Amino acid sequence: MLTVIDRATELLKDKSVTTEEIHQATGISVKLLNEARTAKDVTSFVNNLKYSEVIALTDLFNNLQIDYLNKNHDNDFYKFVIRIGEWFDESIGIQEEYFQSEEGLDDDLMVATAVQTLNDISTKDKSIMLDLYFSYTRDEQNML
Repeated sequence: MLTVIDRATELLKDKSVTTEEIHQATGISVKLLNEARTAKDVTSFVNNLKYSEVIALTDLFNNLQIDYLNKNHDNDFYKFVIRIGEWFDESIGIQEEYFQSEEGLDDDLMVATAVQTLNDISTKDKSIMLDLYFSYTRDEQNML
């Protein structure tokens, strides 16, 4: 899993994305982007950027990753997001059924709420969804 700094650094090191494209998407000055790209230690340079600039770089990195996965892998990321959303819905429903059953525990409804919170957090954060996607595609055979 890449950190926010890692994602921003990887974007700046990626020569397939032009400085102008990064500028247009993030609003960060071309001068600053050129300095970052020519720095000996890009990670240290990124660590000294404003928080909002790092987040803008990270968002662009995530969007480029998602676009690549959807365009080159038959909408795999989109399909994964749908599937994981279905799983969250099913899990919440199961917990609610447990709560209403004779075997139900007092905290089954609280577990359903916690699962809903996880769903809300993960679907709003592209970094988390990308990490989950890569875990899903890379590690599925390890669970057997």
